[in-house]
Amino acid sequence: MSHPDKGADISSSCTSVSPRRCLMGITLAITLCVSGGTALAIHHSRSHGLMAHIHHGLVVCTADSRNTLAQTVSQPHPAMVRMAVSSGPDGQIIAGPQAAPLASVLTSAYKADTLLMLDLNQANARNVTQLVRKAHMRDRVILVTSTRKSLEDAFTADSQVMIAVPIHSEQEAHAVHRLAKHHPYAAYLSASATPDLFAAAHRGAEAIITEPPVTSKVSTADFLADKPVDIVVMHPSATLPRTEIASSHS
Repeated sequence: MSHPDKGADISSSCTSVSPRRCLMGITLAITLCVSGGTALAIHHSRSHGLMAHIHHGLVVCTADSRNTLAQTVSQPHPAMVRMAVSSGPDGQIIAGPQAAPLASVLTSAYKADTLLMLDLNQANARNVTQLVRKAHMRDRVILVTSTRKSLEDAFTADSQVMIAVPIHSEQEAHAVHRLAKHHPYAAYLSASATPDLFAAAHRGAEAIITEPPVTSKVSTADFLADKPVDIVVMHPSATLPRTEIASSHS
């Protein structure tokens, strides 16, 4: 970037050189500025993305039962918020208990550096990922699928948004890995999953998601101590959807 006292003096500096060389110089300067801005945006995205959070430790995801993202700036925001999305009567994609437009939720999450876990339910995955891309949240969102169709739709909707897949057996873990190919995905395992299932899912998935057991004398810390868990969902009423994967892709 030029010095403030010299940066605006383009016309006078162009008088001593040919117009062609002057134009080339201006074009180069603009290109460097744009490239620098793009690099800065990419660095910011990577440093605040999902994998960066996972790299730094366990990510705790909370359910948005009270419009968490609407908190004031002085209040701490959670690392990740889980909410359901659906299509409104007018076709608009809405999210959370307040049925807010997903576009505004994504904007708020981006400004708060908060990750989002979105339950697709019956919402169109392509419409959801289009909003995610527009909000520059592709590396900060996980889409949770509940049916085989929603899983396949999510895999084809966007090549970079991570998909969370409920996995109930080692057979399903292998089937999902083959189905995903190079698409980033997270294995969503029940608290009752066996150590072998955790290990099998961990070998193929970019991340492991689970929930602490609802009725247990074991603390959450002890429950997670010997498991390769990256994201823990603190949601007492959450249930793991049954997605039949292996039956069609084994």
